[in-house]
Amino acid sequence: MPFLSDEIKALWFQNATDVHGYQCDFYPGVKSDKVWSEEEYLPLCHVPYMPKGWADEGGMAVGSFGGLLGDGVLDCSETYATSYGAVHPASCAFFGIMYVIYFSLLFQWFRASRGRRKTKNAPHPPYSVTEKFYVGALVVCIAGILSAIDIGAAAGRLPNWLYSAILGVQGSGVNVILVLMVTNWIAIMTARGRDTSMLPWVQRTYNLGIGGSIVDFLCTSIEEFTAPEIDGAYNGTVNGIKHAFLGLLEGYFCVIGLVYALKMKSQMSSGQQVNEKQKEQVRKIVGYAYVVGGAGSVGVLFRFSRTLLRLGVVVYPAPSCSVVGFIMGALVELVVLLVVTCVVVAQRPSKQKKVKPHGETMMTTAVSNETSTE
Repeated sequence: MPFLSDEIKALWFQNATDVHGYQCDFYPGVKSDKVWSEEEYLPLCHVPYMPKGWADEGGMAVGSFGGLLGDGVLDCSETYATSYGAVHPASCAFFGIMYVIYFSLLFQWFRASRGRRKTKNAPHPPYSVTEKFYVGALVVCIAGILSAIDIGAAAGRLPNWLYSAILGVQGSGVNVILVLMVTNWIAIMTARGRDTSMLPWVQRTYNLGIGGSIVDFLCTSIEEFTAPEIDGAYNGTVNGIKHAFLGLLEGYFCVIGLVYALKMKSQMSSGQQVNEKQKEQVRKIVGYAYVVGGAGSVGVLFRFSRTLLRLGVVVYPAPSCSVVGFIMGALVELVVLLVVTCVVVAQRPSKQKKVKPHGETMMTTAVSNETSTE
C-alpha cells in the first residue's frame, strides 16, 4: 500500500515541524531544509489518523515529539478530529440538529400534501411540483443526518468511502432541487393560458437536469473504487471529469433560471393585469434567482478549479492543517444546509387558504396557480 517507508520517515522527520511542514506546506515543495516533489507525497498514517502531536509546530526535539517513537516509526494514534479540538463535535451536533428539524418539518408537510390530494379515483396521484421539492429536500436531509455523524470522516466513525457516497447523494439532491426550481420558472413563463404543462424543450431540459444530477453520486463512488487501495484516496481524473460536467450543468441552469426570472419580472412590470400578491411572488422568485445565480457562479468556479487541479493525479487523504481549514472544508456542508433552508422557507404551506392541487407555495406559484412537471 502507498505509504512512506519507515526508512524515509526516519530520514525526513526529526521533529513536529518536519511532519507539519510535509503535511501542510507541501506545495511548492520546500520543507524546512528539505525539498520534495509532488510525486513523493504519500500518506503518513492510515485514514483518519496522524502522528500524535503533529499539529504542534514548535519544532520540538526528537525525544519530546510524542509522534516519533524512534527509527521512523510514527505513533499514528491521533485522529484528524482530535487535531481540530471542539470544533468538530460542535459542527457535527449543529448540522445534525438542523437536519433533524428540517426533516421533521418537510416530512410533515409532505404527508399533509399527499393526504389532501388523495381521492377515491386517484389514491396515489402523481407527485406535484411542491411534493417533488419535498422529496428532494428529504433525501438531502437524510444524507445530512448521516454525514453529521462524522463530518469529513475525521473521527473514524464513518469509513471514508461511505462519507464520500453520502456527499454524492447530497450533491445530487441539491442539483435536483436546482433543476426543479428552474424548470418550474420556465414552465410558468411559457404557459399557454391555463395549460401549464411543460413545452417539449423544457421537458427535455428537465430530463437532462435530473439525469445529470445523478452523475455526482455515481462519479463519487467510481472515483473511490478506481484509486489505489488506500482508504480516502480517489481518482483525480474521474473527479475532474465529474466537476467539469457538473460545472457546465449547474452553470447552464443558473443562467437560464436567472434569465427567465428576469423575464418574469419584466412581464409583471409591463402593465399586465396582476394583483399585489402575484407581484410579491415574482419578487420572491427573482430574489431566489439572484441567490441561485450568485451561489451558482461560485460553485461553477469551484468545479472548474477542481478540474484543472485533479486531472491525471491520485488525490490522497490529508487533514486540514488548522481549525480555519476544517471550517473552510465544511463550507460544502453549510451550502447544502442553506439550500435546504431555502426549500423549507419557500415551500412551507400557506396558512391563509387551502393548498392548491399542485401545492401553491412561494417558490412554485407566481403568475400561475399550478405547474405540472409530469
